Amino acid sequence: MDKKILIERFNSLLDYLPVNLKKMLFELNDELKISVQEIRLRAGRPLTVTMGGSQFFVCRGGTYMLPRADSVYVTAADLNDCFLKLCKHSVYSHNSELCEGYISLAGGHRAGVCGKVVERGGKIETIRDISSINLRIAKEIPHSADEILKHYNGGGILICGGPGTGKTTLLRDICRQLASGRVGGYKKVAVVDSRGEIAAVSDGIPNTDMGSTADIITGVQKAKGIEMALRTLFPDVIAFDELGDMNEVSAVTQCFNSGVTIITTAHIGSMEDLIKRSTVSALLKTGAIEWVVMCHKGFNFRIENINQLDFLKKELAVI
Repeated sequence: MDKKILIERFNSLLDYLPVNLKKMLFELNDELKISVQEIRLRAGRPLTVTMGGSQFFVCRGGTYMLPRADSVYVTAADLNDCFLKLCKHSVYSHNSELCEGYISLAGGHRAGVCGKVVERGGKIETIRDISSINLRIAKEIPHSADEILKHYNGGGILICGGPGTGKTTLLRDICRQLASGRVGGYKKVAVVDSRGEIAAVSDGIPNTDMGSTADIITGVQKAKGIEMALRTLFPDVIAFDELGDMNEVSAVTQCFNSGVTIITTAHIGSMEDLIKRSTVSALLKTGAIEWVVMCHKGFNFRIENINQLDFLKKELAVI
């Protein structure tokens, strides 16, 4: 992506910050702004940014390093100011998202929110007394999936890795290329974007490049969205982010039995962990996945055909 656009995306996120913190981060040089993945605010602790998977502390004058005397500290008032801006001063209208621990923002950005969880009858009602906020910067990297698609010849794809390793970025680019005629003709790609991180739809228009033949479903739980896409959009491919529960696995099974390709992601640290997480193991047993992409920090990844992974053949009888 063009550097100018990356800088503009970083600067646009600063509008959610209190004026004093916005000023500090605005003073970072452009190369740093391009590299920042997250901005973290914690009450009574230094303002930090994440770059390359590592944490750095912001100091006055727009520098960053280990904590020192002139590190910028976040106050409870700063957090409250930021929280109200994220909610557009209407906490109630964002409560369903807050119950999941996040707030979706324009442009595909997302804010993770920590605080006191209020439960009633075993159900989360809201989060209050906010103690920390993580502003995650959405980034497009066109052609980031080129190496994957060189090997790809059809079938479902599971993109794995820890937080911040580029899973959603790769998912987005794979969808874009499939829906742009770059891989065996134009594919009808249905994207179930529950949290608005993939396509960043605003007023019905994606703010990220999703290709010419992609359809985006937002504001619905993933399992229901997958079912809707299958029944109403007649897609070649259904894509969604962060495999969560067995309802989603069941929905994937319906897709696979209907001849629809699935592309999704999962929080998995290594190839060997594929069989240790019950939902991922169940997903692999459906037969819907032919390729596994393992992502690591620094945007390094490798792609494997699951039929070549002997330990999976042994553990999953259907493979």
